Amino acid sequence: MIRSRNNPQVRTIRRLRNAHARRRIDLLLLEGPHLVEAGAEAGLEFHHLLVTPEFGTAHVELIRRLEDRSGTAATPIDPDRLLEQADTDAPQGIAALVDPPPNWHSAEDETLVLTPGLHLYLDGIQDPGNLGAIARSTEAAGAASLLLAPGTARPSQPRALRASAGSLLRLPLWTDVSINRIPPGVPLLALTVQRTSKGTPPPTKLLFSIDDSEHRLLAELISTDAILAVGSESKGLSGLVLDRAEALLSIPTAPAVESLNAAVAASLALFELQRLRHTK
Repeated sequence: MIRSRNNPQVRTIRRLRNAHARRRIDLLLLEGPHLVEAGAEAGLEFHHLLVTPEFGTAHVELIRRLEDRSGTAATPIDPDRLLEQADTDAPQGIAALVDPPPNWHSAEDETLVLTPGLHLYLDGIQDPGNLGAIARSTEAAGAASLLLAPGTARPSQPRALRASAGSLLRLPLWTDVSINRIPPGVPLLALTVQRTSKGTPPPTKLLFSIDDSEHRLLAELISTDAILAVGSESKGLSGLVLDRAEALLSIPTAPAVESLNAAVAASLALFELQRLRHTK
């Protein structure tokens, strides 16, 4: 039973909650049964599986299944220790320390290689919850990978991992992708805000338009490989991204609504672009 605040596993969890320390520790903190099970199903390398006695007693079969899948025996931990170190306000009695997925890459260390398909590029999305929600939609829409620009929230943040409901553990993902690292032959589409007041001209192409000719042109542009770039709701996309874009996209909204949350906008655009890509 882990009871000491100075236990090595407890100290590691404490450091993983700190953004600066987390960059020096090549481990992820998974909290809650759903995320821990997603890590085991993804085949991640488990270093520690920590379970409170109450949770272990109530979920004997789950613990046995996790031990079998991960090859790691569960270690009992005092509920107070887990509560003190957990990132959530109400930990669910189970946590794991695991290696990052092998399909996570850094464009600072490796040459960016994109598989065929539609990719999502996030520029300056700093809220971990938004990143996690966007990752969930990215996987659900069948996108090929998730690309994170410098200054975007890190996928290793516990809140991002929880919000993704396991998607961040399964998606091919690249971090530190500056705009000049994107292959020049891949079309980049920038999702921008359509301002319906104050006379600002609309972007080049509207998603969910009734104009079939515009749909055909967009479908042709993204028929093989394409990257959708999304920025934060408050700041939008950087000038470098907009300069690189082959097309500007917008989601039409009612006049009173100036913009959508980045996670909502990215989700709508991803599903619409995937629909257009498969339109014959």
